[in-house]
Amino acid sequence: MTDSPWQILDSELARWPTPPTLWLRDDDAVGPAPAFARLADLCARHAAPVCAAVIPARLEDTFAGWLDRRSDAIAVAVHGIAHTNHAPSGEKKSEFGDHRPAAVMAAELVEGRKRVTEAFGAKARAVFVPPWNRIGTRAAAALGPAGYTALSAKAPKSHDSVTGVTVADVHIDIIDWRGGRVFRGESAVLEEVRGRLEKLRRENKRGEPTGILTHHAVHDAAGWTFLENLLERTVGGARWVSVDDAVAAQR
Repeated sequence: MTDSPWQILDSELARWPTPPTLWLRDDDAVGPAPAFARLADLCARHAAPVCAAVIPARLEDTFAGWLDRRSDAIAVAVHGIAHTNHAPSGEKKSEFGDHRPAAVMAAELVEGRKRVTEAFGAKARAVFVPPWNRIGTRAAAALGPAGYTALSAKAPKSHDSVTGVTVADVHIDIIDWRGGRVFRGESAVLEEVRGRLEKLRRENKRGEPTGILTHHAVHDAAGWTFLENLLERTVGGARWVSVDDAVAAQR
């Protein structure tokens, strides 16, 4: 009998002398939408911190107050400025690519951080999450001067040009963007998680966290079910940490 994907993950977790660390980043938040509330409630039930990457130019006025009343375990990162694609036709989508003037992007980086900090106060983090997980060399060089301390895109990416900030990428996206913006499937996602953990264990990099990327606004029923099962099945076998912990682990 073939083991289920969950049994295979359980077997990998059992090989760790201490539980591996996982962290959750959820992109494209703008307000207290029902889907975001569902995510917040789900993570609160399982004591899993969330890093919400919010879009500064699209923030709803009620979001910060709602978040203050809702959860203490949600930190807020800066997700671009307006999540607008500026890439030339035929190129991959990007808001902060090298095709834009450096001065314009630098000003937007400052503005995005200002808006998020003013709105969310102590929940705000100086973490920049580039839309579509893409950032050019000019914008990357402007992160530190704009007051950011960390960059979070999606591994594997080349961040050789990033200086002065910590790179804390996520690793597994649960959405199949090219296949209809639906959940990628239990087997595919769990195999990525298991493979990442096995690699860390074999390379003696057990202190490195593994980042899971979600997008509450496009989750289908299967995606929600998987996320709940993942949080439940990793109780005791893994430890869910905050974005602060994820950044600190990479310093």
